[in-house]
Amino acid sequence: MNMTVFRRFSVYPKIVIAFLMVVMPLYMLGFAMNKSGSSRVGAEIQQSLESRVHFYLSSFEAEFLRIVTLRNEYVYDGDLQDVSVIAPVMTQYQLAQAVKRIMEKLKLLQSSSLYVSDIQVHIPLIQRTISTDGFVDPMSEEELLVFRNMKNNLDTSIVSWNNRLIIGGVYPEVISPSQEPLYAFEVELSADKIRQSLMDVDKNRVGGVLLLGENMEWAVSSDNDETAVSKMKTFLAEEQSRGLDHGSRSIKVDDTKYLAIYERSPVLNTTLLVYMPEREVLGQLKDSQIWLWWLSLTSVLIVAIFSLWIYRLIHRPVRKLVHALRKVEKGDLGVAIYHKPEDEFGYLYKQFNAMVRRLQVLIHEVYEQKLRSQRSELKQLQSQINPHFLYNSYFVLHQTVQLGETDKALRLSKHLGEYFRYITRNNADDVLLLTEWNHTLAYVEIQMLRFSRRMETRCGQSPALHSDIRIKEIKVPKLILQPIVENAYEHGLKETLSDGIVELKLDQGSEEGQELLLLIVEDNGAGLTDERITEMNRQLAAATDETETTGMINVHRRLQLKFGDSSGLVLSRSTLGGLRVEMKIRYEDSK
Repeated sequence: MNMTVFRRFSVYPKIVIAFLMVVMPLYMLGFAMNKSGSSRVGAEIQQSLESRVHFYLSSFEAEFLRIVTLRNEYVYDGDLQDVSVIAPVMTQYQLAQAVKRIMEKLKLLQSSSLYVSDIQVHIPLIQRTISTDGFVDPMSEEELLVFRNMKNNLDTSIVSWNNRLIIGGVYPEVISPSQEPLYAFEVELSADKIRQSLMDVDKNRVGGVLLLGENMEWAVSSDNDETAVSKMKTFLAEEQSRGLDHGSRSIKVDDTKYLAIYERSPVLNTTLLVYMPEREVLGQLKDSQIWLWWLSLTSVLIVAIFSLWIYRLIHRPVRKLVHALRKVEKGDLGVAIYHKPEDEFGYLYKQFNAMVRRLQVLIHEVYEQKLRSQRSELKQLQSQINPHFLYNSYFVLHQTVQLGETDKALRLSKHLGEYFRYITRNNADDVLLLTEWNHTLAYVEIQMLRFSRRMETRCGQSPALHSDIRIKEIKVPKLILQPIVENAYEHGLKETLSDGIVELKLDQGSEEGQELLLLIVEDNGAGLTDERITEMNRQLAAATDETETTGMINVHRRLQLKFGDSSGLVLSRSTLGGLRVEMKIRYEDSK
């Protein structure tokens, strides 16, 4: 799993995954051991079944070989050869006695095996067939042809004739079609006895057993399920077509899977096939696998429940603490959290609440201290009336009166009165922008009466005339605009003897999706380098409570205190050639 994705998960999935990462290797090892054990046990069970099939086939083979051996011994019987060769010259009594002895020997052979139902000997010389019950109908030419086509007179193959299973042969061996054998020997097998014996192979009666002849010309089955028998014959035909004489395979019949095991007897030219449902053969193994799956699912469920318990025990208190910390991060210091159990989280919660209360006290103290400091700076700024400005203003007023310029003297005295009343008697920390603007215009008028020959001041649209009603309602810290204009006169145009320009205007802008009010003061003073502008910007950005306060830094800090860090002063090169001071005020924090 990608660690980046894992880190994004909450605590509960991480706990579950951690438990599973510990448990899964153990279960994988358990599954591997179970599978290996199941494979070995399954192989042993299959080998046991194959041995069982081989044992029963060997038993059949041994029994039928014994029958064939007895048959072959009777082939050379003297009475049988006499009747087959010299019957015409024998008296009726001799013939009857010979036939009687032949019948007794056939009965003895019949009783030697449960699988033998009847034995017949056909003697072409007398055109008679002798059985265990006496003379019977002679064999037909077709039946004789079956025996004549056998490999030799000692052939052990089981053949089918007229729905009868027969082990037969002729004596002597027929070399040419025109040659007539002395007699044909036929041992008829009992299909019912064979079927009963096959049923003994499948003692639990859960599957079936098939005994099939060569090329499946005949079959004896212990199972009455024709569908299963047909499927098994098809399977065996496929195996024989591939030249296989033993093996095993899983075969599905309808919805049931069978394990089929077969082995061919080359002596009898028969194949024994045993098929059993896999659930019966491998039932315990499959039950073990099912129980292992149930154990796995139960373990996963236990892991999930235990993880949920751990989650509730640990993560919930931690999440509660995290949410409280986020509220504190957003400035909400009224948050308090509680935990009933007297455990580690109870201690953490108590310490958190104590920390928040202490923060409230400290922030209040710091805020009060900063506020008192700002007010002290403001009072200091208000009290810092430049003596030269005062003296020169009164000197200009004296000259205008002396020259009889009554109107000019009236305007100057009015502006001086408004100026000094604003900075000495207005104790409010924040004032309407329009009030600050008008005070700055009074200051500009005084300066223009003094320096009208050296410079001019261009003032933009008043906030009172602005189309945005919010501009008219904005409150700003007192004395933020006049010190910037004064700085333009005193420093920007200090060396300018004529044609000096100071521009004061109001504008709007945006930054990072926030609306801004811009108060801009520009001049065309000379001698200010780009390096000096960069240095002044650096000083503004680095200003702290311990920084030596000047008029521009004081304004910058008070703007940031009221409107946030994104507000304040930005200095740049003016299009007029001097300094451009841009005062940024965020709208949403301007009330």
